[in-house]
Amino acid sequence: MPWIKDLIEVMKRQRKHASFFEWPEKEIKEIGIVKLLFESMQKKGICPYHNPVSFKNDPPDCIAQDINGNAVAIEVSELVDFETICDAEHNKAKPKYWKNNEVIEHIEQIIYKKEQKKFNGGPYKHYVLLIFTDEPFIETSDLLNTLIKYQFKKPRLFDEIYLLFSYDSWSKSYPYVNLNISDNISLVPT
Repeated sequence: MPWIKDLIEVMKRQRKHASFFEWPEKEIKEIGIVKLLFESMQKKGICPYHNPVSFKNDPPDCIAQDINGNAVAIEVSELVDFETICDAEHNKAKPKYWKNNEVIEHIEQIIYKKEQKKFNGGPYKHYVLLIFTDEPFIETSDLLNTLIKYQFKKPRLFDEIYLLFSYDSWSKSYPYVNLNISDNISLVPT
């Protein structure tokens, strides 16, 4: 069974921290994450997008369609502590316990970085930023409660921003939140 050897090799190369979503091929990883978000949205009965495909001329990472068949650009990014990844590779990892304000700051940095990109293809009716995380020491339920109330400054480009968490066995789903974006910025949760 040669596929077992291939799987073992993939597992050997897998990083040691926050690796739930990891896969060697970037395009497969990104489209898989987009599909997980869509499946989670469908479970709640509110998925405005369908038919996601990888886009080779990145960015965007993926393209989908809205309910009217219009093209939707989807950019995918990870919320992760890179210092912990580096430490874990050298077997020196100490846990990073995230505070909600640190997560918010990190999300704002991701938004800023992704806003600097020039998107290829199009035209796109909507621009979506999908941030995913498998950070083990983010208190998901507490963070979700904070993010539901928090207002992020409206980005120049993105119409919607989602934060997707790794699988939660209790809810049997991938928790996510559609972040509140507005022209009125709030520095603290309201």
